[in-house]
Amino acid sequence: MHFSTLPPAYAPIGQPLICTLTEISSPTVDVRIRLSSGRLLGTKRFVKTGSASFDLAPYLRGQLRVTPSTEDATGVVAATDRQLMIYLEAESDEELITSAPFILRPALQSETPTALLTTLPTERLLAPDESDELLFLSGTPQPLHVVVTGRDGSVTADTHIVPGSGLFRFTLRGADFATADHILIDGTPTGTIRYTMLPAPEGACRLAWLSERGSLEQYTFPLVERVACRVTKNRSYGAEGYTVQRAESEEQIQLRSALEGDEMLSTLRGLLTAEQVWMRTAEGFVPIDVLSEEADIHRHGILSSLALTIRPTLKNTTLWSC
Repeated sequence: MHFSTLPPAYAPIGQPLICTLTEISSPTVDVRIRLSSGRLLGTKRFVKTGSASFDLAPYLRGQLRVTPSTEDATGVVAATDRQLMIYLEAESDEELITSAPFILRPALQSETPTALLTTLPTERLLAPDESDELLFLSGTPQPLHVVVTGRDGSVTADTHIVPGSGLFRFTLRGADFATADHILIDGTPTGTIRYTMLPAPEGACRLAWLSERGSLEQYTFPLVERVACRVTKNRSYGAEGYTVQRAESEEQIQLRSALEGDEMLSTLRGLLTAEQVWMRTAEGFVPIDVLSEEADIHRHGILSSLALTIRPTLKNTTLWSC
């Protein structure tokens, strides 16, 4: 027996991943799904069949948890934190076979090299204390050029090398370009991305989220419109009146974007359906829940702003003794 069909390299976990085992001669065969570390994710048993097909995707969803970093320096690195390496085992009474390992991505759509995996526009803002990243699927080694225009009009250039084929990310850390006015990223894997360096408004809130293409997108909401504390209490009523046994509280924050064009508004609407979302704090990025089920969009001519409400993923709980 052998695996005649396996998912292609860097296939998205959000789509069906059909695997097929053929030439089965034993009445019973067990197929085991393992990470490259050997950890078992699941097992399927097939009985009295000469061939068997199954969808691998349900076993993998939720297995990869990404966390944005505020510490990465400017440069290109392999995006090993954005992929899963899987292999399959098939065992019958007569033999044990193992598939070649293959790499999958946490995304909803397929990509072909060379592709920049982003949903954000190519014109972006970046504050000196912020970072941004570009995720791309590369087919061959190639250069990535960084051209920096300073506030004094000076121009400097640097080149970063994408070492080969595979999934890579380029981090641009604003602190590495303290005197920059504009930064231009140019190369085959990314196309041309232009950053304008501007300090973020006081009290602004920066969010990061995992997009449908598997990239970590980031955007700074310049306006915090409202902060509310919601409290739920469990009470009992007795001879002395009401007594609180338990209280749960959560902070809800309403954010509003800057005035943006349709392309950016379309990207920001992805926050409503994103699987993983984070908010930047003094300690780094922390997970949050997007409470809004619809985006509140205000039109101002050809530009619009988007408002949504977020909250921490965990409530604060207080227990009182009675």
